[in-house]
Amino acid sequence: MKPEFQITYFLWSARKDKEGRIPLYIRSKQNSDKQTSYNTGIKLHSLEGSKKRREPKNKPASLLDLERKLKATYRDLAGQGYEPDLPMLLKRMNDSRTPTDRNIIAWCNDYLKGPYSKGQKKAARTLRSNLEDYNPTLTFDRLTRPRIKAFFEWLTEKGVANNSQYKRLRALINVAGHANLNIPHLTAYRLPYSTKNALKVRLTWAEVKGVINTAPENEKEAMAKDVFLLACFSGLRISDILTLNKGQLHDYFYERVQTKTKTPVMVTVHKYNEHLFRRFIDDGVKVSRQWLSDALKDLLKRCPGMAKEVVKIQAVGYEHRETVVEKWREISFHSGRRFYSRLLNDLGLGNEIARDELGHSFKSVTELYSGSPDHVYRVSRVRKAMESLEETMKTLSLMKVA
Repeated sequence: MKPEFQITYFLWSARKDKEGRIPLYIRSKQNSDKQTSYNTGIKLHSLEGSKKRREPKNKPASLLDLERKLKATYRDLAGQGYEPDLPMLLKRMNDSRTPTDRNIIAWCNDYLKGPYSKGQKKAARTLRSNLEDYNPTLTFDRLTRPRIKAFFEWLTEKGVANNSQYKRLRALINVAGHANLNIPHLTAYRLPYSTKNALKVRLTWAEVKGVINTAPENEKEAMAKDVFLLACFSGLRISDILTLNKGQLHDYFYERVQTKTKTPVMVTVHKYNEHLFRRFIDDGVKVSRQWLSDALKDLLKRCPGMAKEVVKIQAVGYEHRETVVEKWREISFHSGRRFYSRLLNDLGLGNEIARDELGHSFKSVTELYSGSPDHVYRVSRVRKAMESLEETMKTLSLMKVA
């Protein structure tokens, strides 16, 4: 790819007007197999063009401005990894979203006005905050691979966990996409260390019973408690609980297409979740996730066993860092999903049933939608296990903690 856009002009004599003026065109096949042309809108007499240099002898200001824009746009797109040809340059030249000399923080602000999910906007706000500390003038045209690497090394020095760094990378790609910029070395970038979540703090059966027995102090806490317990006894993600009315409740199971994975799931309805399903099935949960999370934390502070200190382990770069925190601070709605998986295993139902209950993978999507023999067997086993839950847990005494 050439470092600059090569501009060649020609006069289209066949289109001469009555006054003898000939339209001036740009001809190019740079970075393309196909020759293309563009009418500059300027008309010249044949003597005003230089055949040897293939350009006008005296360029008007409008033509000089056009050249400047074409070359600047070419450098812009080439810096993003494109191999721009003339049609691409013309398309992007007057695009108000294109000049990449606008800093990334400004694009983050523009992104926050867009039709994106709360989670995506939260990630963009965090990215913006990091860039304000790292380099507030950084632009996409200067976002080279070494600079991307340097940014994530800086996050590691600041103690940002690897899975959180991955979210920054996704946010950076999303903001670039919002700016209509496809930057190959950004989308292809991979963090050099594992981005898997570190060991998570687990809930025990005794602690969940403590939540059940803790009285909420207000209506806000009461709703957060019910939503949390539904996560604990159905394995549904909070995004699916907030939109519970998008699924269908049957006598013995609840089915829906999961919000995150867009795959179907069938969850067994049993005595620990049936009343919770029926509470939210008609209208869903008409409050935000953050609203519920704040209320849940207030409730968990008073629950038995939740004030004890636990070790929080995070992967930061190639290291695992340990922090001592109060357990309630590390419990979220997703902790309920992990609890349900562990609970089913402790009840002797095995990983396969737990996997299907949580919707992680399916033998056959068609079978699950129609209700296969495997599905009916799974539902009957889960319901039977839940009926004997108290007795089983007394025998086991406490669930194993990871």
